[in-house]
Amino acid sequence: ILYFFAHRKTLQQYSMSKLTAFAVACVALVASVFLVVSHRTDSSSDASIIVHVEALQAQVDALKRQLLSSSAADHRRHLTSGLSAFTFASDFGVVGDSITDDTASLQAAIDSAAHSNHLSDGGGTVVLGPGTFYTTSPLILPGGVTIQGQGYGSSPLAIQFDAGASTLAYCGTDYALRVTGHSASIQNIAIYDWPYPVGGYCDTVEAAGGVLVEADGETIESVTMSNVLLYFFTGGTALTLKGINNGGIAYASFSNLRIRHAQQGIHLVAETGSFVNSNQFHGGAISGSITDVGVLAEGPGSCNDNKFYGMVIEPPKTSITHVHVKGPATNVRMHDVRLEGTGMVALKRPLVIVEDDSYNNVMNGLLGHTHVQADLLRNAEIDFVGAKTVGINPPPLNQFYNAAFHGFVDGSNVLPGWNLPGTNRDISVVPNEELFANHQVLQIDYLNYGGAFQLSPQSLPKSPIHSQCTFGIYARSSVPGAIVATMRYEDGTMISSSEHSGSGEWEFIAMSALYDSNTKEAKPIFFITNDVDITAPTFVYGSTPATPGASLMSSSGAKMDGTLSMAMITATPPPSGNFWVLPKTEGNLFRIDMQGSPQTIIRLNHAGPDRFAKGTVITLLFSEVGAIVKHSAYITLLGNQDFTVAKPNSSLTLVSNGDPTWTEVSRNA
Repeated sequence: ILYFFAHRKTLQQYSMSKLTAFAVACVALVASVFLVVSHRTDSSSDASIIVHVEALQAQVDALKRQLLSSSAADHRRHLTSGLSAFTFASDFGVVGDSITDDTASLQAAIDSAAHSNHLSDGGGTVVLGPGTFYTTSPLILPGGVTIQGQGYGSSPLAIQFDAGASTLAYCGTDYALRVTGHSASIQNIAIYDWPYPVGGYCDTVEAAGGVLVEADGETIESVTMSNVLLYFFTGGTALTLKGINNGGIAYASFSNLRIRHAQQGIHLVAETGSFVNSNQFHGGAISGSITDVGVLAEGPGSCNDNKFYGMVIEPPKTSITHVHVKGPATNVRMHDVRLEGTGMVALKRPLVIVEDDSYNNVMNGLLGHTHVQADLLRNAEIDFVGAKTVGINPPPLNQFYNAAFHGFVDGSNVLPGWNLPGTNRDISVVPNEELFANHQVLQIDYLNYGGAFQLSPQSLPKSPIHSQCTFGIYARSSVPGAIVATMRYEDGTMISSSEHSGSGEWEFIAMSALYDSNTKEAKPIFFITNDVDITAPTFVYGSTPATPGASLMSSSGAKMDGTLSMAMITATPPPSGNFWVLPKTEGNLFRIDMQGSPQTIIRLNHAGPDRFAKGTVITLLFSEVGAIVKHSAYITLLGNQDFTVAKPNSSLTLVSNGDPTWTEVSRNA
């Protein structure tokens, strides 16, 4: 009885028939003892009662032994929790001696677990004990099934077969294990491209890989792997996630995945129309001899937002690179990773290659020995900093001229730096309101005809090295969709941002994308189709956060402490005639070298491509006497008189009107 109560929680897990028998025998024993005590004066019945009690005692002892042996075995094999069953591989004839072919037995255990849930085909757990389980064809792991081993031994570099490890020893040319459904899981196990016996068949064939998660025309989600060693797949890929025939893989999670010795470590690949997105790798390491590449992510399908947290990738060398990313719809996000390769220095190979068609990759952490090969302006968040390489942040400079909307006069149709086409709007300055210092707010009253009012910059400086831009504008409207930002995408089509929600509040209407690869121009336009207030537009090159508002020096004004230095350039006469062309991007101060023969200047940079922007101030410095700047319709001078250099080192300061004409500001003669 005391035994029963002391072990009641454990005994509750045994079969009810054996528990009932044990309980009945215990009750009978108690009753018999009671009879002995109550009739101890009746000597004639003592002997028979004692015999009866002893028989009951023997029966109880036998039942107790049965519970501790056969019932314990039943408990081990059929332990259940809710509706999820544990399936013990040993019950299906699995041997695990590294010699017996366990393929059929293991697959039978997996198939049984897949149907262990009596409400659906929704899976259970296959428990592998310690052992080396020899297989000769791929194990198929369907959705909902977990393979649970006992770990992969005590050595971090190789499998300890005598240390309680659970090892799948695959001998074949396919993948050792194929995952085919949602929420399948592989836990605490080693998967080995088995080479034994040395010189035998298994030593002469190479597996295609360790684990393949393949979504063929379907979606596979939430696959997990934890504490798994993929070992010695030197003729293939340790782990492959592959989407084909419009299939996709998402939300998989891999924790403490250890890959040692392989041709490729991890391969993420999506065919056209398929995807491998938003999968996560936590910790783990890829080390040893990795022949080609540690991590390869590629399209042409969507293969992006796959994240690696704290992973170490440190084979001494790889023939291609440690991390290789390619495809316009492919990127990876690697945070706090460690990339090292002691042998890559001699090979002069980069540790990371991001092909030019891939962008918006994120990589940070420790990078040693060599460098990153990538368009860092398209991948601004690759920001390893080390002795061999550094990341690049695009300059956060607002390229919009007059982003403060200065110079607008109510009732006019002129805003310096901006195109204001059409007549289907009225524009005015909102008085006494600033969202950013020194930035005016414009009120656009849309007149509801003639299509959208298209606000665009008159010009933008080109930056041929870039291929992305970020731009936007603060807007306030009570009408949904009143304003949207648009630009010309890399293929020449027009794309747009999200519209204003109509909240009546300030919202930043913006976008960041690749721009037209042919013209190398983004052509940003703000499409306005209803009443809206706007302020602080911004445009920056690169994939970087926008920078609206004032800075120490911007289109809204300037403030500085220190010396302002301006470039001083020597200008020489034109080959013929009197139409001078000054190098307009070289500076504001020009030494006029008449080369010993004073000439007359009639025009300055009058042709369209050579014109200076409106408001540009230049100073002409004359070291020789006799030169003349002619007053004319092109150069308006003080008193409508020519400027004649009568003294050495005279100067004349002019301001551009933004067209072929100039106006005198001052002179020193």
